[in-house]
Amino acid sequence: MNSLYQYTSNLFNTTNYSRLTREAGALFHQEFALNCYVKLPLFFNDDSFAILKTEVLKIFEQHSRRRDFNMKHEKNTPRHLSTVSGIAVAEHSQIIPDLYRDSQLIEFLCGIAGTQVSLVPDPFDRHVIHRLEKIGDVHGGHLDTYAFAFAIFIESPPAEAGGCLEFVPHSMEISDLDTPLAKRVGHNVGDCYLMKTNKTVHRVVPLGEQLKRTNLIFTYADDETININMSYSSQPLYG
Repeated sequence: MNSLYQYTSNLFNTTNYSRLTREAGALFHQEFALNCYVKLPLFFNDDSFAILKTEVLKIFEQHSRRRDFNMKHEKNTPRHLSTVSGIAVAEHSQIIPDLYRDSQLIEFLCGIAGTQVSLVPDPFDRHVIHRLEKIGDVHGGHLDTYAFAFAIFIESPPAEAGGCLEFVPHSMEISDLDTPLAKRVGHNVGDCYLMKTNKTVHRVVPLGEQLKRTNLIFTYADDETININMSYSSQPLYG
Protein backbone atom coordinates (compact mmCIF):
# COMPACT_ATOMS: atom_id res chain seq x y z
CA MET A 1 0.00 0.00 0.00
CA ASN A 2 1.51 3.33 -1.02
CA SER A 3 2.04 6.42 1.11
CA LEU A 4 -1.05 8.22 -0.17
CA TYR A 5 -3.32 5.53 1.23
CA GLN A 6 -1.23 5.08 4.38
CA TYR A 7 -1.41 8.78 5.11
CA THR A 8 -5.20 9.02 5.21
CA SER A 9 -8.02 6.53 5.44
CA ASN A 10 -10.03 8.51 2.89
CA LEU A 11 -8.26 10.48 0.17
CA PHE A 12 -11.44 12.13 -1.10
CA ASN A 13 -13.13 15.20 0.37
CA THR A 14 -15.86 13.66 2.52
CA THR A 15 -17.44 17.06 3.19
CA ASN A 16 -18.29 17.57 -0.48
CA TYR A 17 -18.35 13.92 -1.60
CA SER A 18 -19.53 11.74 1.25
CA ARG A 19 -19.64 8.58 -0.84
CA LEU A 20 -17.77 7.60 -3.98
CA THR A 21 -20.22 5.08 -5.36
CA ARG A 22 -21.95 4.63 -8.70
CA GLU A 23 -25.17 5.85 -7.10
CA ALA A 24 -23.49 9.01 -5.80
CA GLY A 25 -21.99 9.69 -9.20
CA ALA A 26 -25.39 9.25 -10.82
CA LEU A 27 -26.54 12.42 -9.05
CA PHE A 28 -24.34 14.32 -11.53
CA HIS A 29 -25.44 12.35 -14.59
CA GLN A 30 -28.16 14.71 -15.78
CA GLU A 31 -25.71 17.61 -15.85
CA PHE A 32 -23.12 15.45 -17.60
CA ALA A 33 -25.63 14.27 -20.22
CA LEU A 34 -26.55 17.90 -20.95
CA ASN A 35 -23.08 19.44 -21.04
CA CYS A 36 -20.72 16.45 -21.54
CA TYR A 37 -18.89 17.99 -18.57
CA VAL A 38 -19.12 18.09 -14.78
CA LYS A 39 -16.94 20.15 -12.47
CA LEU A 40 -15.99 18.54 -9.13
CA PRO A 41 -14.61 21.31 -6.89
CA LEU A 42 -12.11 20.45 -4.14
CA PHE A 43 -12.39 16.75 -4.86
CA PHE A 44 -9.59 15.53 -2.58
CA ASN A 45 -9.06 16.18 1.09
CA ASP A 46 -6.24 18.58 1.93
CA ASP A 47 -3.74 15.97 3.15
CA SER A 48 -4.15 13.69 0.14
CA PHE A 49 -4.05 16.56 -2.32
CA ALA A 50 -0.85 17.92 -0.79
CA ILE A 51 0.84 14.52 -1.26
CA LEU A 52 -0.47 14.19 -4.81
CA LYS A 53 0.58 17.73 -5.75
CA THR A 54 4.11 17.17 -4.43
CA GLU A 55 4.37 13.94 -6.44
CA VAL A 56 3.07 15.51 -9.67
CA LEU A 57 5.37 18.53 -9.47
CA LYS A 58 8.41 16.38 -8.67
CA ILE A 59 7.77 14.11 -11.66
CA PHE A 60 7.09 17.08 -13.90
CA GLU A 61 10.32 18.85 -13.00
CA GLN A 62 12.36 15.71 -13.63
CA HIS A 63 10.67 14.19 -16.68
CA SER A 64 8.71 16.79 -18.66
CA ARG A 65 9.34 17.62 -22.30
CA ARG A 66 8.42 20.81 -24.12
CA ARG A 67 6.06 20.41 -27.10
CA ASP A 68 5.62 23.08 -29.78
CA PHE A 69 3.86 21.93 -32.95
CA ASN A 70 0.58 21.92 -34.85
CA MET A 71 -1.54 18.76 -34.66
CA LYS A 72 -2.10 17.64 -38.25
CA HIS A 73 -4.83 15.20 -37.20
CA GLU A 74 -6.85 18.13 -35.81
CA LYS A 75 -6.72 20.75 -38.61
CA ASN A 76 -3.27 21.93 -37.54
CA THR A 77 -4.45 23.39 -34.26
CA PRO A 78 -1.49 24.50 -32.10
CA ARG A 79 0.13 22.73 -29.16
CA HIS A 80 2.44 24.84 -26.99
CA LEU A 81 2.89 23.15 -23.63
CA SER A 82 5.06 20.72 -21.65
CA THR A 83 4.01 17.14 -20.95
CA VAL A 84 4.94 13.98 -19.07
CA SER A 85 3.83 10.71 -20.65
CA GLY A 86 1.84 8.00 -18.95
CA ILE A 87 4.82 5.66 -19.28
CA ALA A 88 7.11 8.10 -17.45
CA VAL A 89 4.49 8.57 -14.74
CA ALA A 90 4.15 4.80 -14.31
CA GLU A 91 7.92 4.43 -14.01
CA HIS A 92 8.33 7.12 -11.37
CA SER A 93 5.12 7.06 -9.33
CA GLN A 94 3.10 4.42 -7.55
CA ILE A 95 0.60 6.92 -6.19
CA ILE A 96 -0.70 8.10 -9.56
CA PRO A 97 -1.20 4.70 -11.26
CA ASP A 98 -2.91 3.41 -8.10
CA LEU A 99 -5.23 6.41 -8.03
CA TYR A 100 -5.98 5.98 -11.76
CA ARG A 101 -7.11 2.40 -11.06
CA ASP A 102 -8.89 3.19 -7.78
CA SER A 103 -12.15 1.23 -7.70
CA GLN A 104 -14.08 3.88 -5.75
CA LEU A 105 -13.09 6.59 -8.20
CA ILE A 106 -14.00 4.49 -11.21
CA GLU A 107 -17.39 3.53 -9.77
CA PHE A 108 -18.14 7.20 -9.08
CA LEU A 109 -17.16 8.17 -12.64
CA CYS A 110 -19.32 5.35 -14.02
CA GLY A 111 -22.27 6.90 -12.23
CA ILE A 112 -21.58 10.35 -13.68
CA ALA A 113 -21.08 8.99 -17.18
CA GLY A 114 -24.04 6.64 -17.08
CA THR A 115 -21.95 3.89 -18.63
CA GLN A 116 -18.94 1.71 -17.92
CA VAL A 117 -15.68 3.64 -17.51
CA SER A 118 -12.60 1.52 -18.23
CA LEU A 119 -8.83 1.82 -18.20
CA VAL A 120 -7.37 2.59 -21.63
CA PRO A 121 -5.02 0.25 -23.50
CA ASP A 122 -2.57 3.02 -24.46
CA PRO A 123 0.12 3.29 -21.74
CA PHE A 124 1.28 6.68 -23.04
CA ASP A 125 -2.17 8.22 -22.52
CA ARG A 126 -3.44 6.69 -19.26
CA HIS A 127 -2.23 9.24 -16.73
CA VAL A 128 -0.35 12.24 -18.06
CA ILE A 129 0.80 15.64 -16.85
CA HIS A 130 0.29 18.84 -18.85
CA ARG A 131 1.60 22.31 -18.08
CA LEU A 132 1.03 25.64 -19.82
CA GLU A 133 3.30 28.35 -18.38
CA LYS A 134 4.45 30.78 -21.07
CA ILE A 135 2.44 33.67 -22.51
CA GLY A 136 0.67 32.25 -25.56
CA ASP A 137 0.86 28.63 -24.41
CA VAL A 138 -2.22 26.82 -25.71
CA HIS A 139 -3.69 23.36 -26.15
CA GLY A 140 -5.60 23.90 -29.38
CA GLY A 141 -9.00 22.61 -30.40
CA HIS A 142 -9.41 18.85 -30.61
CA LEU A 143 -11.33 15.68 -29.84
CA ASP A 144 -9.72 12.84 -27.93
CA THR A 145 -9.36 9.24 -29.06
CA TYR A 146 -10.83 7.82 -25.87
CA ALA A 147 -14.18 8.68 -24.33
CA PHE A 148 -13.40 10.38 -21.03
CA ALA A 149 -10.88 12.67 -19.38
CA PHE A 150 -10.75 13.16 -15.63
CA ALA A 151 -8.60 16.23 -14.99
CA ILE A 152 -7.08 17.26 -11.65
CA PHE A 153 -5.90 20.86 -11.28
CA ILE A 154 -2.53 20.92 -9.55
CA GLU A 155 -1.77 24.57 -10.39
CA SER A 156 -4.18 27.04 -11.97
CA PRO A 157 -3.97 30.70 -13.01
CA PRO A 158 -6.84 33.12 -12.31
CA ALA A 159 -9.47 33.23 -15.06
CA GLU A 160 -8.39 36.68 -16.24
CA ALA A 161 -4.91 35.31 -17.02
CA GLY A 162 -6.20 32.90 -19.66
CA GLY A 163 -5.90 29.14 -19.62
CA CYS A 164 -9.65 28.50 -19.26
CA LEU A 165 -11.20 25.30 -20.54
CA GLU A 166 -13.40 25.96 -23.58
CA PHE A 167 -15.77 23.33 -24.98
CA VAL A 168 -18.89 22.91 -27.08
CA PRO A 169 -21.22 20.22 -25.71
CA HIS A 170 -22.15 17.52 -28.23
CA SER A 171 -20.18 19.20 -31.03
CA MET A 172 -17.35 17.53 -32.94
CA GLU A 173 -16.59 20.63 -35.06
CA ILE A 174 -13.45 22.61 -34.22
CA SER A 175 -15.01 25.60 -35.99
CA ASP A 176 -17.62 25.79 -33.19
CA LEU A 177 -14.95 26.87 -30.71
CA ASP A 178 -14.68 30.60 -30.01
CA THR A 179 -18.32 31.09 -31.06
CA PRO A 180 -21.48 31.68 -29.01
CA LEU A 181 -21.93 27.90 -28.87
CA ALA A 182 -18.84 27.49 -26.72
CA LYS A 183 -18.68 27.43 -22.92
CA ARG A 184 -15.64 28.65 -20.98
CA VAL A 185 -14.92 27.42 -17.47
CA GLY A 186 -12.21 28.38 -15.00
CA HIS A 187 -10.86 26.07 -12.31
CA ASN A 188 -9.16 26.48 -8.97
CA VAL A 189 -6.35 24.40 -7.54
CA GLY A 190 -7.83 21.13 -6.29
CA ASP A 191 -10.78 21.17 -8.69
CA CYS A 192 -11.43 18.23 -10.98
CA TYR A 193 -13.72 17.62 -13.91
CA LEU A 194 -15.01 14.75 -16.01
CA MET A 195 -15.58 15.36 -19.73
CA LYS A 196 -16.84 13.26 -22.65
CA THR A 197 -13.81 14.20 -24.70
CA ASN A 198 -14.28 12.15 -27.87
CA LYS A 199 -17.68 13.73 -28.61
CA THR A 200 -17.07 17.24 -27.24
CA VAL A 201 -14.69 19.55 -29.08
CA HIS A 202 -12.52 21.40 -26.56
CA ARG A 203 -9.35 23.37 -26.01
CA VAL A 204 -7.40 25.31 -23.40
CA VAL A 205 -7.44 28.98 -24.41
CA PRO A 206 -4.05 30.72 -24.62
CA LEU A 207 -2.34 31.98 -21.49
CA GLY A 208 -2.19 35.76 -21.32
CA GLU A 209 0.27 35.87 -18.43
CA GLN A 210 3.33 33.88 -17.44
CA LEU A 211 1.63 31.66 -14.86
CA LYS A 212 1.48 27.89 -14.38
CA ARG A 213 -1.50 25.76 -15.36
CA THR A 214 -0.62 22.17 -14.39
CA ASN A 215 -2.99 19.23 -14.77
CA LEU A 216 -2.84 15.55 -13.96
CA ILE A 217 -5.15 13.95 -16.52
CA PHE A 218 -6.61 10.44 -16.36
CA THR A 219 -7.91 9.03 -19.65
CA TYR A 220 -10.64 6.40 -19.62
CA ALA A 221 -12.48 4.45 -22.30
CA ASP A 222 -16.10 3.45 -22.85
CA ASP A 223 -17.29 0.32 -24.64
CA GLU A 224 -16.88 2.04 -28.03
CA THR A 225 -13.24 3.04 -27.47
CA ILE A 226 -11.88 0.29 -25.21
CA ASN A 227 -10.39 -1.66 -28.13
CA ILE A 228 -8.42 1.26 -29.62
CA ASN A 229 -4.82 0.37 -28.89
CA MET A 230 -3.26 3.82 -29.22
CA SER A 231 -4.39 7.43 -29.25
CA TYR A 232 -3.62 9.52 -32.34
CA SER A 233 -1.98 12.08 -30.03
CA SER A 234 0.27 9.69 -28.10
CA GLN A 235 3.42 10.08 -30.15
CA PRO A 236 3.34 13.83 -30.84
CA LEU A 237 2.38 14.70 -27.27
CA TYR A 238 4.15 11.98 -25.27
CA GLY A 239 6.54 10.08 -27.51
